[in-house]
Formats: sequence, structure tokens, C-alpha cells
Amino acid sequence: MSTYTKNSLNAIWKETLDNIKSGGFVDASVFDQVFVDSQLYDINDEYAVIVAPNYLSQCVLNMDENKSIIQNKLSEITQKNIKVKSLLKNEIQEVDLPISHLSEANKKIILQDKLLDKYTFDNFVVGHSNRESQAAALSCAVNQSSYFNPLFIYGNSGLGKTHLLHAIGNYVKQHSPEKKVLYIYSEDFIGLIVNALRDNTIDEVKRIIEETDYLLIDDIQRLKQGERSQEIFFNIYNNLYNKGKQIVFTSDIHPSELKGIENRLVSRFTSGLSVGIDSPEFETSLAILEKKIEERGESLLIEKAVLEYIATTYSTDVRELEGNLNKLIFKAILYNPKVIDLDFAIQAFKDEQSSKSGGALTVTKIKRAVCDFYGLTRAQLESKSKTSNISNARHIAIYLCRTHLDLPFAKIGAEFGGRDHSTVMSSYDKMCKYIKENELFATAVSKIEKKLGLK
Repeated sequence: MSTYTKNSLNAIWKETLDNIKSGGFVDASVFDQVFVDSQLYDINDEYAVIVAPNYLSQCVLNMDENKSIIQNKLSEITQKNIKVKSLLKNEIQEVDLPISHLSEANKKIILQDKLLDKYTFDNFVVGHSNRESQAAALSCAVNQSSYFNPLFIYGNSGLGKTHLLHAIGNYVKQHSPEKKVLYIYSEDFIGLIVNALRDNTIDEVKRIIEETDYLLIDDIQRLKQGERSQEIFFNIYNNLYNKGKQIVFTSDIHPSELKGIENRLVSRFTSGLSVGIDSPEFETSLAILEKKIEERGESLLIEKAVLEYIATTYSTDVRELEGNLNKLIFKAILYNPKVIDLDFAIQAFKDEQSSKSGGALTVTKIKRAVCDFYGLTRAQLESKSKTSNISNARHIAIYLCRTHLDLPFAKIGAEFGGRDHSTVMSSYDKMCKYIKENELFATAVSKIEKKLGLK
């Protein structure tokens, strides 16, 4: 009947009652026994329906004086000239109020441009991990094509799926402004359908959505709420698809793994093109960091070794990369170093690194395995000692970090007592040579790798 949510109606009624009470418009005992237990059921452009707790309360609320007070306060709050009907619960279904139609304002809300200008194809850093998804998204933006319809982009959170979705919309807006683009989050779509069903405006809402040229839905896996919503979405999808309109979804999992979504919908999701997006590899992570610094226009001097350190340590997702770059810049502003070097960066992330845990292979695990094998302490391994036993163990640890973690030499040096890039490189090269020429070294490395679960 209206466009008000239940929470909105409750808030309006609370404010109405507060105004009536504070203004002393009715006797306190009448207010406590009648008004407090009543509820605002709904409002449209003409009427407000008040639910009375019992027949006596209904009679009191329908008295001309009380009805006038309620109408005046509701009209002030809603900025509408509202008439009031007070009913009992069992009379609600019998009330004959004018059917609401979707107002122009609500039409604009549905088609409201929610695209973020900052997400474009120009500032999306392309690498091996996201090349396919970027190419597919760009293809859909440039040419509405049934070959890639629907396009389904899947991958873990923070890898750039939402960026690509906005980039498609922004590209279409710029190059084909006559086309209609609707970007919507899946849970907002569900809310839109639920409200339309309640307000008896579902046909009009469906028509508006089906007039769009590009429907972009983020996190489609959340559509699993509500069978009725899925049924309506199924009809909307079919109508858009049959008209040749482009549909693009993002999800944290492949469409075949979606739970709680009808098979007929999953079947349609998989009928187009599904492309995955993975965690950025080192080169892509480094390029993303350089792009972020360029966009910020920061005057702070950051050594490349620092960016390599962040790219290696925090490459789980793009948000983590950007978040840690922001953290580093914040600390640089706070402590004002002349140059943000590797020592400053390691200190800045010290607390975070110490709290990180998990089953993945790490520098710490490699150090522990090497120390256990040679009967050394971590302090000895990281020391400047050139004793043969300690030196050889250090060479092996450095070799394993480079081989299995693919860390830059600068990062490895920082982990081993602050050694410089060339020293670590020399150590790695020595061990590569030793393994080929000396069976004892090859055996030691093999045993440590087995201890780490690498063989």
C-alpha cells in the first residue's frame, strides 16, 4: 500500500505519540490506556491506518477530537495532508484504501545511479590473476553480446570483482549515454522486490528493471533469501535475456557451487561465460601499489624495496594491499621519516606480522625447521656469525625462502638480520651451486623440505 518500511512506520508513530504527549493534547490516562498500545499500520498518499488494541480503544481513537489531533501530527511529520482510519486487527484485510502506484520519485530511486566514478577500466591493474575477467568485462561493456550473456565473475572478496562491475557501468555511461544501466547489490534487489510485493507495485517495478540495457548485480550468492524473490528474478532475467540485454553477476563462488538458489537459475548463470579472478601475484600486487601511490599524488619518498615487501607480504587481496599502504603512509605522516625505507616499513607492520598465524608456509616456519635440523637458535641463524655450521644453515634458509616463497631479496635480507640485497643474492647463488655439486647439501635441503611438508 505504501513505500514506507515497517521501521519507518514505527519511527513515525513514535514521533507522533511523543508530540501528542509532550503537547498535552489528550488526558494522560487516556494516552496511556489507548494511544500507547495502538500501532501505525500503513500510510499512503491519502490515508493512515491506525490499529487499535480493542474495540473501546478504537472508539476513542475515532472520536473527532482525537482523530483530528492524530491527523494534524501525522501530516506535520510526513508533510502530507493525511486522513486517519482506526481499525481492529481483523478489519485490516477489509479496508478499502486506494491502491498505491509507483510514484515518479520512487521510479528514480530504483534507477538511481549508484555507480562509483573511481572504478574504471583505466585504473584497473591487469595481471595474470585477473586478465580473463578484465577482458570479458571490457568486451561486455564495448559490445552487448549474447556470447557473454550472462557474464559471471567469481572469486574471493577484495580481488576486484566490484571494481569491474562499476567499470562496465561507467564505460557504458561514457560511451553510450542513451543506454540505461542498473547497478544493484543482491540484498538491495531482494528488498526492492519485497517492498514492491507489499505495495502491490511489483508489475511496475519489473517493467522498470526490464527497460534497462545493463543489469549489474553484485554478490548474487546472497539472492538465496526468499523463494518468491527468486521466482520474480527468474522472470525478470528471462525477459532481459530474450531482449538481448546484458546481464553481469559477481559472486564469491562459481555458479555451480551456489547454495539455496534454484537449479533453473543456476543453469542460466552457467549458460553464459564464467570467469574467475584470483589473488594478485607479486608483479600485479607491485603494480597496484605503484598505481595507488600515483593516484594519491603523495610527496612521501617510498623505496621500491618497501613496495616489494608489501606486495609480497600482503598479496591476499587488493583491499589488504591498499589498507596496508594507507597504514604505512599514516605512520610516515605521524613519525615523519625522511624516506620510507625497509626498516621503517618492517617496524610499522611489526605488530600486525606478529599477530598473523595460519597453516601457510612462512619465513618463520622455514627458520624454525632449519634451526631444528642444525640444532641452532633463531638468534644464531640471524646473527652475523660466519661459523661454517651457522653460515651454511643460513644459506639454506635463504635458499628455501627464495625458492618456496618467491620473496624479493630485499625482503629476505630484512628477515635475516637486516642483510642487504646483494648479500642475500650471493647467499642464494651459493646454495644453488652447493646443491648441484655437494650431495650433503642436497640431502639436507631435501630433508628440511620434507619436514616442512613440501615433499
